[in-house]
Amino acid sequence: MSHLPDPGGREADWDGAPLFLVRKGRDVRCYVNICPHAGRALSLPDGRVFVHKGDHIICPVHGATFALLSGACTGGPAGDPLTAIPVRIEADDIFAA
Repeated sequence: MSHLPDPGGREADWDGAPLFLVRKGRDVRCYVNICPHAGRALSLPDGRVFVHKGDHIICPVHGATFALLSGACTGGPAGDPLTAIPVRIEADDIFAA
């Protein structure tokens, strides 16, 4: 978990789907790395996820915003929430649950 910026996010390595992790303090969430508006990646080309003021994920393509901890759409063209993936934390490691 210490490899994630606080607050912030990064792409996650998983073979099943494109994912990213976000963190705020001890809270960590995992979402499918696809914006529900246009199907584009929410991560930036370098793997970072744009987190604004520690509370919102911003889509770099059309500017849709999502609540960091719930994935709910909070503005812009998306409308639908992000698809969450349950995670568990063991020591400093994060695993899909």
